[in-house]
Amino acid sequence: MPAWLFGLAITLLVGAAATAYLWLIRRRDDETAAGLLALAGMRWRDFSRLVLEAMELRGLARIPSAHEENQEHSSSFMLSGEGRRLLLACKHGSAYRIGSAAVDEFASEIRLRGTKGGILVTEGVLDKDGLEKAERHNIEIIDGPRLWPTVKPMVEGKLQQRIVGNASARARRHIAIAWLGSVTLGLAVALVFPSVLNPTGASAAAPVAAKLAPAVAPAAQPTTGTTSVAAASAEVTEADTEKHRAEISRKLSRISGISRGVWISRSTLAVDRLVAEQDAWPLVCSQLYAYPDLALTRVQMNPPPGSDEQVRWRQCEQL
Repeated sequence: MPAWLFGLAITLLVGAAATAYLWLIRRRDDETAAGLLALAGMRWRDFSRLVLEAMELRGLARIPSAHEENQEHSSSFMLSGEGRRLLLACKHGSAYRIGSAAVDEFASEIRLRGTKGGILVTEGVLDKDGLEKAERHNIEIIDGPRLWPTVKPMVEGKLQQRIVGNASARARRHIAIAWLGSVTLGLAVALVFPSVLNPTGASAAAPVAAKLAPAVAPAAQPTTGTTSVAAASAEVTEADTEKHRAEISRKLSRISGISRGVWISRSTLAVDRLVAEQDAWPLVCSQLYAYPDLALTRVQMNPPPGSDEQVRWRQCEQL
């Protein structure tokens, strides 16, 4: 896979994931938090009106009762619907954290009123023990994150638009930042990707390229110097050439600036350099020139570890 295509895939994948999270999850959470804060700032009368209107949308109607408590932060209402009577309790204030004791108290009130069950509404939250008690006493809980979606349709238009608009604007701003980070990550991956994969690919392709080198290299440079080198190499036996290869590898491993020299084929020498490319070539060629039968050797110059430079193939006669 080309490096730019891999980087593009990373950019699209990370950007799409961040967009889905920020728009579908984070935006909803921000809107709910702002909505609950707005509800907590309402007067008790306005808050209870929103809750009663939300219950009406569910098919429940308020029943006037002489037992209603008109306290500031706690009140209950009788509701009826589908042939059953329910007791609605509203606890106004985001600081509420309702436990099992409050649920037991509400369950007792339900029994005194003779209703089939109840609905407990609050901007706060109900703890685990309270939830378990509510299930046993047939009490529906509408707390925290569940409350805002329930009363949102009844919230005054301008207030609702401001809450939704602020959450959407924040999500768009964060999405833009996320895409900028995704593009940066994709560019970084595209730059690192070749240096991670190319050395292995180059080493695997070197034997194939080496087979073509003897036929191509002499024809490419039909100079007098090349002809004399070829004539000199003809007087050397294969055993001598193999010995020369071993000597070159041994000498290169001792040269400062060269990590090692390995023969990956009979005509290709792979050199791992530690210095700049222009400084490494003279060091390698000086060793090859000492053996005329190997002067036309194809050299694979590998970059230093961690470098993003490309692998180079050349002959010393071509420098």
